[in-house]
Amino acid sequence: MKIEIKHRFTGNIVISGEYESIMRCLEQNRDADLAGADLWDADLAGADLRGADLAGADLRGADLAGADLRDVDLRGADLAGANLRDVDLRGADLAGAKNYQDSHDVFIESVRRQKVDVFTEAEWGAIAQITIHRLCWDSIKKRFSSVVPHIFKILADAGFNEWLKYWEEIK
Repeated sequence: MKIEIKHRFTGNIVISGEYESIMRCLEQNRDADLAGADLWDADLAGADLRGADLAGADLRGADLAGADLRDVDLRGADLAGANLRDVDLRGADLAGAKNYQDSHDVFIESVRRQKVDVFTEAEWGAIAQITIHRLCWDSIKKRFSSVVPHIFKILADAGFNEWLKYWEEIK
């Protein structure tokens, strides 16, 4: 099928050609400059995108479940509604990524990057419950209102501020 990937702001064509799917197109063009690519609602489940440059990409609603995003540049990427379940984000540059507040997988990765001793035992218990059971905001608020503000503060200090901002809005 004819695949054409455009830059989300300029409309310039980034990649064009005949491919089996968008996923195969991206896998075969990992070294292409995909910064700012419009991949809104793309089906990339299970894709091997290791090392791809997706800085500033529009990944809203994209299905990335099970994708290998190790060492991917996601700086400034829009992750609103993206399915990131079971993605591998080790080494991914998430600086400035946005709209990840509902992503348990970004939460897991951001926690994983912290030193173990920055969280208390009670906070580790909350982190475990949130990640294992993939709790929604209402459940988090009801069950862990005494410990999550500190967790979110630590993550905000590490560059992941959306959870703290949202927490302060829903209090």
